[in-house]
Amino acid sequence: MTILLSTLNARYAHASLGLRYLLANMGDLRDDTRLQEFVIGAKSTDIVEKLLAHQPAAGPGPFIIGFGVYIWNVEETTKVVALLKRVAPHVTIVLGGPEVSYESSEQRIVQLADYLI
Repeated sequence: MTILLSTLNARYAHASLGLRYLLANMGDLRDDTRLQEFVIGAKSTDIVEKLLAHQPAAGPGPFIIGFGVYIWNVEETTKVVALLKRVAPHVTIVLGGPEVSYESSEQRIVQLADYLI
């Protein structure tokens, strides 16, 4: 199994505390978990290509990508998730963060994802 925690930060100098908090608390799954951060404004296709580079080569278990969704990245993250689901429907998408914590049933990104936490 491979778990990838990702987000699109507002700037290159920013780092997601939320992702690092999750990583620190992965317990037995810590060794199977990676971080991959991007900056808003990057091409969706480039982001998807870099995310999929982490998937196991016919290895055992699923490939899970978790996204931190915030007001500054919801539009671009939605594009990335939609593209991921088109080119790699086997990837499990998990969403979390303040932007998907309310009125979630009405949001396109939530409809595209597999799980919301």
